[in-house]
Amino acid sequence: MMQLENDVEKRLINKVKALGGITFKFTSPSTKGVPDRIIIYGGQTVFVELKRPGKEPNALQRYWLKELEYQKISTAVVSTFYEVDELMADLQKRGDYLHGS
Repeated sequence: MMQLENDVEKRLINKVKALGGITFKFTSPSTKGVPDRIIIYGGQTVFVELKRPGKEPNALQRYWLKELEYQKISTAVVSTFYEVDELMADLQKRGDYLHGS
């Protein structure tokens, strides 16, 4: 079954919520190309760009991801259920580390 960007986004939202985190839809009307979602979990903030499977961020999206990383903000690009699951496992590990678990 082909995964759609919307399906991947729903999985991300559900996974974050299941872990007790928060996710916001991020839009900036005056700035195009910003990431789609902000995840807040375990003392961490990650800006997430969601893509259809097999698609890459465009030049403007890549620019903003690099700018956020330059500001020491975590970013991720996810396009599959597997990538969502990997991101959440990584956040969970880092969150446990930050809180001494």
